[in-house]
Amino acid sequence: MRLSWFVARRIGSGKKGRLASLGNVIAVFSVAVSIIVIIVSISVSRGFRKEILEKMSAFAGDVSISVMPPSLSGDYDSQEYSLPPIKAREDVMALPYVTSFQAVSYRPGMIKTEENIQGVMMKGVDSTFNWKFYSSCLEEGNLPDLETDDYALVSRRMADMMGFSAGDRITLYFVGNQVKVRRLKICGIYSAQLENLDKTYVICSRKMVNGLNGWEEDHSSGYQITFADHSDKDYMARKQEIVNLVYAKWDKEQYLRISGAMEEMPNLVDWLRLLDMNVLIILILMIAVAAFNMVSCVLIILFENISSIGVLKALGMKNSGIKKVFLAKSSSIVLTGLIIGNVIAIGLLLVQKHFKILSLNPANYFIDHVPVDISWWSIIAADILCFIAIMAILLIPCHFISKIQPAKTIKVR
Repeated sequence: MRLSWFVARRIGSGKKGRLASLGNVIAVFSVAVSIIVIIVSISVSRGFRKEILEKMSAFAGDVSISVMPPSLSGDYDSQEYSLPPIKAREDVMALPYVTSFQAVSYRPGMIKTEENIQGVMMKGVDSTFNWKFYSSCLEEGNLPDLETDDYALVSRRMADMMGFSAGDRITLYFVGNQVKVRRLKICGIYSAQLENLDKTYVICSRKMVNGLNGWEEDHSSGYQITFADHSDKDYMARKQEIVNLVYAKWDKEQYLRISGAMEEMPNLVDWLRLLDMNVLIILILMIAVAAFNMVSCVLIILFENISSIGVLKALGMKNSGIKKVFLAKSSSIVLTGLIIGNVIAIGLLLVQKHFKILSLNPANYFIDHVPVDISWWSIIAADILCFIAIMAILLIPCHFISKIQPAKTIKVR
């Protein structure tokens, strides 16, 4: 193999290798561009997946537990919608991937101003609630003071629709057996950028919602369980483990509905799968483009060095040895392109990650900038895959070497 590398370093050098040198530059450029597109696509896809799954988990929990009332009347005053404490809470919290087990209560209502009426869903939370997500996207005001029950945390989209600001007092109406009215203070405004969710949800006190529903203080509409990571890879196995733990200590006659964000928001899951499919298509196309240009480069080198190949054959080098020479030359070109492409791609990703230069329309993409999640293992895997795929395709032009006859190619001067 040392001989192959020794010969490969001298192919295309000197004045006679100008065309080959130009082909080398084009091939390096092609490989670099291809790996840049692949790495950026993978990192952006991972970024979208991470951001969307975090938002889904914040709104619905990775796994949620609720009661399925037999009548399905939709009357939130009914005790059929009330869920008592889950005895398996400590068992579920002991699972290594679970970070929170929080009770939530719901009640639909309406916000009325002089100009607008907006239907809302009140989401009551308590001290067990994980505020990490809302803290990260809080735009105005503060998170709720849990010592009081008259607070409301609303979305930026709702605030803009209704003309609210942090500190304003809002009037809410709740229709049931009788109309109930509550006055709440907007403590803060958050921007989750989920069009169909954050424009209707109002975060408030669970104690207040339970009072509206006529429930006992320790009852709730259900529980949201969040994971340390929101990957969908082990979702079904984790969900089944939680189902087993909960039902092992469930002694009520109520039927429990145990689901998760991926089941509650299938449109977002389908959107992420479509994004993954696009990345796969880009990966295949970019490898094909890089391989095509590398084949062209190898053919140029072969045609320029036909006489050299004849000399090597005349000296006794086998076809397999000569193939190794050109594969060694090709591998150096591919590696050079990969290194240059990696440096440029990682640089661009770091700039986007820290400065968020490229923006998006959150109404279409659920986020206001191009998200980036750099995975070194994914980058290494992409490099290895590209290198192997390109080198495998380059075996095709190397077969022309066996057809070269020394008697016809060696130039006698």
